Amino acid sequence: MRKAAALALLLPACAGFYSCSGSRPAAQGELQAPHSGPSAATVFEKRTFKLVKTPDPDLEAALEGLLSASYDTAVRKHAESSLAEIGFTYSLSPRGAVYPFSEIEVSCILQEKYAPRSGPALCGDFFTELDGKIKKAVAGKQ
Repeated sequence: MRKAAALALLLPACAGFYSCSGSRPAAQGELQAPHSGPSAATVFEKRTFKLVKTPDPDLEAALEGLLSASYDTAVRKHAESSLAEIGFTYSLSPRGAVYPFSEIEVSCILQEKYAPRSGPALCGDFFTELDGKIKKAVAGKQ
């Protein structure tokens, strides 16, 4: 059950990342253009969050909601921006050595041409919101 929850959490984030980056394997004989330039997706900022040292299926299941709520808050705060054009999304990677979800790395992803202008405020708001939600979720579980 825990693996299914982890996969359910990672697949949407991974799908969002790959849809943004345009990554796909090259067909046989096809040259694949490098993914750089103004419309390429870039990880603007990464942050690592320490969770709990032992498996906690409830916390794992709640992570998707914490990320989504933090994303929604940042989007609402920056509603005047053309967010579809900016390509704002996020990804999550488990980073714990023994228990993968003892620590997670979250990336804030934007289109490269918008990252310098929109990244600091948009990713800053996203991570501020996420940090508060994670601290509240792990309080008393350490």
